[in-house]
Amino acid sequence: MTDAPTLPDGVGWTAVLVATHRAAESLSPNPAFRDPLAEALMVHLGLSEPGTPPDFERMPGDMAGMARMIGDVIVLRTLHYDQMIIDSGVEQIVLLGAGLDGRAYRQTWPGRRIFELDRPAGLALKEQAAAKAGVPVLTERTAIPVDLADDWPSALLAAGFDPSRPTAWIAEGLAVYLDRPELEALLTRARELSAPGSRLGIELASVSPDARSELAASDDGTRRFEGLIRSGHPVPPHDWLLDHGWTPDELTAVELGWRYDRPVTSWLDPDRGGSALWYFSCAPVDL
Repeated sequence: MTDAPTLPDGVGWTAVLVATHRAAESLSPNPAFRDPLAEALMVHLGLSEPGTPPDFERMPGDMAGMARMIGDVIVLRTLHYDQMIIDSGVEQIVLLGAGLDGRAYRQTWPGRRIFELDRPAGLALKEQAAAKAGVPVLTERTAIPVDLADDWPSALLAAGFDPSRPTAWIAEGLAVYLDRPELEALLTRARELSAPGSRLGIELASVSPDARSELAASDDGTRRFEGLIRSGHPVPPHDWLLDHGWTPDELTAVELGWRYDRPVTSWLDPDRGGSALWYFSCAPVDL
């Protein structure tokens, strides 16, 4: 592991944090899912040995604390969005800000096609890890190296996306890093490309003052994460989503924990002074 690549910075660093939890779940005694890409990424980045779950205590100092803090939600939201895609019945899936998402490497979805939109470095990292470990693609995958601040709809259309077909749009772990204009542009663009029957999966957070204080007082990793938060949606976000073309149907993080029998900790429970975290499955409003 001495020749491991340098860990990415910025939002790419948080994508690695997410992958550690997917790898840990994948290698647990009774995993809710298997994610061979996440496992391969841990080895590729020097964060674990093959077949061994990542040890958060052995991670770089600025990563360990934040990795422990976000553990509640990573497995829950992975299961939630997987189920949303299955329930939607659509065959066209777009991962907005795909990060190190491994769905194309862990889901056998005949007839479905996954479009992954993200910056080139993130897409290259996952492809390098998969190639090195011999992890195959199981569902048709189209990688589109593009910044979501640029003209990603044109890049998506050029890659073969069909706007006449229903689409499952997945903005997993993305919105908190976007400001209000960026979020509104994302919602509008996705709505304009959505045929009837499409769905948008997105989580939106309201970070409580207590949680922000906890982040600010914690180790370097949690402060680093807090510095990346730009969440620009209003609170609560329900009417705002409707105003931007999406009819919201939501679960809170607490409710999602109940659904999968994985209760979340108090910092994600508004009734106990924590932050609000909503998981939306939205249908497009008729134009």
